[in-house]
Amino acid sequence: MSISRVAVVGAGIVGVALAREITSRFPDAEVTVFDKAERVAAHQSGHTSGVVDPALAAQPGSPEAKLAHRGVELLVPFVSERGIPYRECGQLLVAQNTDEADRLEEILARAEANSIPGVRLLDRKEMREIEPNARGVLALYAPHTAVTDFTALTEALASDVSAAGGTFRFGTEVTGFDVMSNEVRLRMRTAAPEQSEPPVGTEGSDGDSASGADRDIDSGSDGEIDDQVHEAPRTYRGDNTTGPVIDFRDELRSRFGSQDWFNQVEDTIGSLSERFSNPASGRSRHSGGGEPRHTGAGDPRRTGVDEYREPAGRERDRTVSPEDTEVFDLVIVCAGLQADRLAAAAGFDEGPRIVPFTSDYYAIDDRATDDSAEVVRGIIGAVPDPSSPFSERSVVRGIRGGLVLGPNTIVSLGRERYDKHGFDLGDMGSTVGFKGFWKFAAQTAKTAARGAKSAVSTSAFVEEIRKFVPAIDASAVRADSRGIRAQAIDAEGTLVDELRVTTRGRLTMVRSLPKSGATSALATAERIANQVFDGPADADD
Repeated sequence: MSISRVAVVGAGIVGVALAREITSRFPDAEVTVFDKAERVAAHQSGHTSGVVDPALAAQPGSPEAKLAHRGVELLVPFVSERGIPYRECGQLLVAQNTDEADRLEEILARAEANSIPGVRLLDRKEMREIEPNARGVLALYAPHTAVTDFTALTEALASDVSAAGGTFRFGTEVTGFDVMSNEVRLRMRTAAPEQSEPPVGTEGSDGDSASGADRDIDSGSDGEIDDQVHEAPRTYRGDNTTGPVIDFRDELRSRFGSQDWFNQVEDTIGSLSERFSNPASGRSRHSGGGEPRHTGAGDPRRTGVDEYREPAGRERDRTVSPEDTEVFDLVIVCAGLQADRLAAAAGFDEGPRIVPFTSDYYAIDDRATDDSAEVVRGIIGAVPDPSSPFSERSVVRGIRGGLVLGPNTIVSLGRERYDKHGFDLGDMGSTVGFKGFWKFAAQTAKTAARGAKSAVSTSAFVEEIRKFVPAIDASAVRADSRGIRAQAIDAEGTLVDELRVTTRGRLTMVRSLPKSGATSALATAERIANQVFDGPADADD
């Protein structure tokens, strides 16, 4: 394939690793990385606990297992050469009952089949020799599991791209593609300012915290309502034309029910909810002939979830910059949270769809307790439950000290909403109007109900952590970073936790990534490049 100009859309860890791979294979090519954020690793890649995931429970011989293995092979020498922090600290998965112990046996068999070195089962005495504060009936120990700094890793990869002559175009939103026989025309514009992530530790994070009470909003202040409830402008929606009538007020009520502003706008939200039978079809279900009721939080006179109007007199400045175009010999899209929307914009099939899940992390600083450095030496985690895929949680001694607890995972109210007091009606419509999401929810309803309290309460979440590390001091726990996970789900409600890549002509779309996405980033970039430049037959070599 003859190429001179290549565009990579998305400056997460995989997109940047792919740009580096291309500059290595084609030193004379002009490589440009586009992202609407203002830095690399602005979203999912920059919000993790830092665990180098060996994919212990991956199906033996699966693409995920192979990518994780190859990823670590490539990662270790790279971080060593570049001076990126990397600490091999070991990982314990701790069983609390016989069912979990049985699952550990299954995970051990898979880990051994995948040639993960040193993995073994430990009884109570043995686990306490490794982690004195771990408590359970049985543990699986992976001695070579490590932690690193994935943001620093992404920045180092970006430095290599720049050194090789590549460029980064931040603050640039890609809006469409025109695919021709030997080139791709990329349409783009200046991106609107993104919703910024709140300062670490400043937000109340559960319904029973004092900080939540301190943040009550005066229902008489339109300005404060407007600051808390709004939709960021965006381009893509997909075209889901079928779906049940969904009432998503319960989810909002669980987060905002104590706020005065929520009571003021609940009727409007209910009106919108009733009209989400075909959330992206562009047709309203309002049939009363008169004007819908307006309550001050937003105008419900919508023609679909793509539109949202501010209250009269409070229209935001959403001037859209004119589109520009550039032509490239090859375009590869690694867009994460926007993968399905960009794929739909390019004329690809909708599936798999992206459903965003918020992952909250908490921290205990070394200075918080006299002996915090000894509470957890490496990584202690719960046993993964296949019937509850987002219940995984752990305590990690961070790469720079202190403890990281998490993730505490729940369906997100926006794909790029990091504040805890806002939501995005368009993103919510995309989720609740997708039948696959509700099939997934039905399949996991029983286990999700058991974990519902910990999902909305920090204290309940910490108590779940204390089941396997009772020495954790709940009073020392503070809110830390918040990430949003781009989870691909198919039409049958099945989580897609594998690399899926689709290509048409000179345009390639990365539709989903494996769970060990950050760990396997270098291997994933290698695999994608093999598929793009050598053809699918070589993709799994």
